[in-house]
Amino acid sequence: MRRGTFLASLLTLPALLSCAGRPTSQRPVPDPAWRESLTYAQQAAATGQYGAADSALIAFATRHPNTAEANETQFWVALFTLDPRNEQHSASEAMRALTAYASGPGPHQHDLEADILRRTASSLMTLREESVQAASQADSARTEADSALRSADSARLAGVSRDRTRQEVQHLRDSLDKVLTALSDSTQELDRIKKRLAAPKP
Repeated sequence: MRRGTFLASLLTLPALLSCAGRPTSQRPVPDPAWRESLTYAQQAAATGQYGAADSALIAFATRHPNTAEANETQFWVALFTLDPRNEQHSASEAMRALTAYASGPGPHQHDLEADILRRTASSLMTLREESVQAASQADSARTEADSALRSADSARLAGVSRDRTRQEVQHLRDSLDKVLTALSDSTQELDRIKKRLAAPKP
């Protein structure tokens, strides 16, 4: 499934669950159908077929709106979307699905797990933002350092004091090193979290 189609499916799932408004009492539990759909989705995800797993869950939610089982599809969509093996991996989309799950009709079978996934997704989003910010700062520092080096060459040709220019360049290089170190730390932390999420459960 292409990324655009996959993300569009996630965004439309809450609307499918709430179509026709919230009933005063939930519809009968479609237990056999839910077990079959969930089993298929789990097996598809286990073999890397995340698009098929997503389609099966959305199809179930469409056929059985306003049921607790339909709301459970949000949890599983979030779990599969958060898997680092998933090419459509997206912490922000997982967070949207988990938020919809928490506000959907109950009873909820995975409140504790959903809270843990929500905190994990939030940490991943924060680390990503920090990495992007650090990379931007590194680019800016590198540009400033290059500009300072060009200025140093011009100053040397013009007979301007090279010692002062050298100090300015060194200061910029030190700033660049600090930014690159912060970027490396953020990247390593993000990799550690991804490895923990990808590790098989005992």
